[in-house]
Amino acid sequence: MNIGRAIFFTVLVGILMPYYWYVDRPVLRLKLEAPQESLLDLPGGINSITISRGDEKVQYTRMEDGQRFKLVAPDGKFVPQDLMKALADLLQGAKTVEIVSTNPNDFAQFGLDQPKGEVIIQAASKKEPIDIVFGSENPTHTAVYARINGQSKVFLLGANLEYYQTLMFQWVEGKQGKNA
Repeated sequence: MNIGRAIFFTVLVGILMPYYWYVDRPVLRLKLEAPQESLLDLPGGINSITISRGDEKVQYTRMEDGQRFKLVAPDGKFVPQDLMKALADLLQGAKTVEIVSTNPNDFAQFGLDQPKGEVIIQAASKKEPIDIVFGSENPTHTAVYARINGQSKVFLLGANLEYYQTLMFQWVEGKQGKNA
């Protein structure tokens, strides 16, 4: 082996070793790929969801086939199946989230002293419903501050949750689909 090759391989190791150490370490990759815990822990699925905003309310339940949902309130209105399923899947699949506060005195700071909305989930595996209230958006408008009633933890939930709720109210009001 000549001196040029030795210098080349020494430089190559000098470049690749920090890359491996800081970027491509298998131990770190395993930690990052570890499964996250479920936020709501709903192993039996969701039986019904009630969404409230001010005086408006939308409620739907899982049908007997276990696959589809039926709009219960308001009576005589329509919301597409895929929208109801998307919201249920989003809530059921919600993973561990960032806790931004555990102090009840901070609720006003996050808009949770006068919540903008509420979702009540009746799960098959739980006797009591899960009541989630929503406050203000975070500064980057990518998430909404929320908390589960009865708990002092304030956490962030993705803005797509609020988006799905808005779409549901638009369908109920006839501002989506053929009637828009």
